Amino acid sequence: MTDKSERLLVGLSGGADSAALLLCLHKLGYAVTACHVNHCIRGEEADRDQHFCEELCKGLGIPIEVRRVDVPEYCKTHPVSEEEGARLLRYQALSDIKADKICTAHNLDDCLETTLFNLARGSGLKGISSIPPVRDNIIRPLIECSRAEIEDFLKEQGQDFVTDSTNLLDEYSRNKLRHKVIPVLREINPSLMDTFSGTIGFLREDSAFLEKLADDFLEKVRKNEGYSRTLLKDAEYPIRRRVIMRMLAENNVSISQDKLELIDKLVTEGGKASVKSNCFAYTKSDILYFYTEENSDKTDSDELVVPENGSLLWGDRKIFFKIIEIDGKFENVNKKFANSCMDYDKIKGVIVLRKRKAGDKVRLVNRDFSSDVRILMKQAFPAHKRDSAVILADSEGVVLVERFGAADRVRIDEFTKRVLVFEDSTENPLI
Repeated sequence: MTDKSERLLVGLSGGADSAALLLCLHKLGYAVTACHVNHCIRGEEADRDQHFCEELCKGLGIPIEVRRVDVPEYCKTHPVSEEEGARLLRYQALSDIKADKICTAHNLDDCLETTLFNLARGSGLKGISSIPPVRDNIIRPLIECSRAEIEDFLKEQGQDFVTDSTNLLDEYSRNKLRHKVIPVLREINPSLMDTFSGTIGFLREDSAFLEKLADDFLEKVRKNEGYSRTLLKDAEYPIRRRVIMRMLAENNVSISQDKLELIDKLVTEGGKASVKSNCFAYTKSDILYFYTEENSDKTDSDELVVPENGSLLWGDRKIFFKIIEIDGKFENVNKKFANSCMDYDKIKGVIVLRKRKAGDKVRLVNRDFSSDVRILMKQAFPAHKRDSAVILADSEGVVLVERFGAADRVRIDEFTKRVLVFEDSTENPLI
């Protein structure tokens, strides 16, 4: 989880678990600091806990930072319980303090309670696998120790601790599990914690294996700013479901069973659906797209004059334009390049970069017919990208369409002296 060169920050509540964690890391010679978060919930008792933590760190010679967060006030403006609000603010306070790793004192009993809680409200394998030993820069060194072992250790060391009175009440779901459900399970299996320790290890290994498969598969299905439906449909459901969860997360959509089923139906049947406010998922050909209006590629202007040498901002891209002198060496010009660039001297009037317009048509290089730009856009771009596609036009009409190339009337030939070329600041192909 860590090494002696890293700075460790311990979340110190003053309870048995965090007191033991702080003492262990200190005795093992790690560079430790502590943070105590006063949630402003329990009045004098909260102040007592803060004082205990300050004195404990003072006695050990460990630096401590105290943060006060108003959980009740936070919960008035956010739709969460006090328990969840306290957790969110606590982690925020810890993350604001500079450290290489944040250490929390979750133990094996916490894992059992979490597994039971997730089972009760419904969960997949990842939820049943309980609290991860490591998540990003958060580590949990006591995750395999039972609460009984922790309290025995503190007794041996002669170290006292404080008790949160709310842990004795059955107002919270976890306390009900701790006081009513787990004692019954211990009656059924006196070796409950040992049995659970082995089981949770197997569950974590299985979950990690499936998550790795899903990560690898997600990279395979990425296509043209969307996701390949064919590959997703062929995937086994346990992998497909995990990939869909990642797709939702990437597009800032909260993960829920109904959202999973909605996207899975789009994968298998196609169509369009709203996944949250102003966010849609839809299919085009073999691709599944997510479209959020807030971050769609909208340009600030419908039309911009193209410079001979310079750049223009177009949506979230920067388009660079440049005039190249070819001095009659047409035979050395790549054919694809030639079909996608323009003879600058054949441009009529001012050339502009603009959005598509109704009625736009273009006769592309080496074609004996005119194409409807609207139809070309449908072939090459998902619906939410069509307004930001690059269209170049002069006084007589369209001279270039992104991904299709130049109009035949401005094609470069053996008489061309100056070529207008352009490139995109992103990795998206323009031709």
